[in-house]
Amino acid sequence: MQTSIIVLAAGSSSRLGQPKQLLLYQGKSLLCHIIETALAVVSDVKVVLGANEPLLTEHLQQNIYPISIISNPDWQEGMASSIRAGMAQVSATTDAVLFVLSDQPAVSVELLAGILAQAQTNKQGIVACQYAQQQGVPMLFKRPYFALLQKLQGEKGAKSVLAQHQYDSIAVPFAQGNWDIDTPNDLKSLV
Repeated sequence: MQTSIIVLAAGSSSRLGQPKQLLLYQGKSLLCHIIETALAVVSDVKVVLGANEPLLTEHLQQNIYPISIISNPDWQEGMASSIRAGMAQVSATTDAVLFVLSDQPAVSVELLAGILAQAQTNKQGIVACQYAQQQGVPMLFKRPYFALLQKLQGEKGAKSVLAQHQYDSIAVPFAQGNWDIDTPNDLKSLV
């Protein structure tokens, strides 16, 4: 199964007051952490940038990765615009896309490999992570869902597609999935 990982990193980090993608975690930026984690699992990694794009592009050029950088000029619309931007660059031979965020430090190679393994061994079209009594990202969608993902609008992300097709999903436990960095208070958890 040919899978692309799409890193959604276009947000402005408005509640944090600084680009969270550049926050240090275990000696590297959150963005580099998630890119390296993704590259350890698949060879096709795409990073969607929007707010702070020049700064983040410069940062990524200092850390040379075999990735595709996708510009999302509509990032202010919300998550849906980044999903559409990423999906527009998916190859015709891609069987599945796995969406990850740049601000979930606990995402590991083992987690992403486990999601891919579930997708390969089960017939369900969606594999989502289970945490805090909900399902969310990282989240994988097989090809039958590509058209729906390309039609998403507004602030709604891929969860809206999952909600409509819960019957065709499988959950992977991710206890630390709700650990993300959104506010200055959340910064303490990175140390």
